[in-house]
Amino acid sequence: MRKFVIPVALTLGLAPADAMDYAKTTETTVNLGHGLYAIIATNPDPSSGIGDTTVAVGHDALIVVDTQFAQLHDMLKSKITAISPLPVKYAINSHFHGDHSGGNAAFAKDGAIIVAHENALKAMVAGRTTPNQALSAQTYSGHATEISIPGQKAELLHTDPAHTSGDTIVVWPGADVISTGDVMHKPGYPNIDNANGGSIDGMIAAANFVIAHCGPNTRIVPGHGDVTDRAGATEYRNMLVTARDRISKAKAQGMSEDQVAKANLLADLDKYWKIQGNGASERFPINVYRGLK
Repeated sequence: MRKFVIPVALTLGLAPADAMDYAKTTETTVNLGHGLYAIIATNPDPSSGIGDTTVAVGHDALIVVDTQFAQLHDMLKSKITAISPLPVKYAINSHFHGDHSGGNAAFAKDGAIIVAHENALKAMVAGRTTPNQALSAQTYSGHATEISIPGQKAELLHTDPAHTSGDTIVVWPGADVISTGDVMHKPGYPNIDNANGGSIDGMIAAANFVIAHCGPNTRIVPGHGDVTDRAGATEYRNMLVTARDRISKAKAQGMSEDQVAKANLLADLDKYWKIQGNGASERFPINVYRGLK
């Protein structure tokens, strides 16, 4: 791993809606067994889009995946402390967006080492607004690395560009748990960040990657929403394929992006997957269209 210095402002990624009331957020802890926990954040504002967090409890320290928005740090930290009073040694970012990395600075201040794929770092640097309050981070290149503490091992796996060009999927082999970041939602159409390398084909490939690493009892912590399993991941992948095929066909027939957005091509899927009032969910057909080659 290589060490870099990241300005704190870079951890914010995509900003939440200005009107979001963070005080209305609730954090629910799900025991996944073998020292693994999911912390699921919800807010009545459908535009909030708060990422899920995974906590792994070792013998003398913790590993955390995704640090949520900076404004939620105190609430998240209290949930983590209720799981275990041990210090967080590593905080892994599944990608650079602020709903998954916004709390980096606060975790680093408490001594955590921030870990991300090098492409996530590049995206953070590209979005820099101010150069002050630097924090250290470790990055990895290529498609895999490993982080361990006594009692827990995390396999960090980088897929080809999917949600972004810097996605990390974390496999916990000792617990049969997978933390996917935003390559997977449960439910809700995912955001496909075309501007940062994302594409619908990449999302499908990443979903297939997750499914290939699932056994019959695997628990999956998605980027947003409830803990799911292989069947849920398969249902999600099938939705992506259906959306891709319909919109690809429409594009091949000469339909414009605006026409596809208005054509209601995914009406049957919308009943389960579309979250009204959530910008990423509502933009899904456009993001699929833009990512098609």
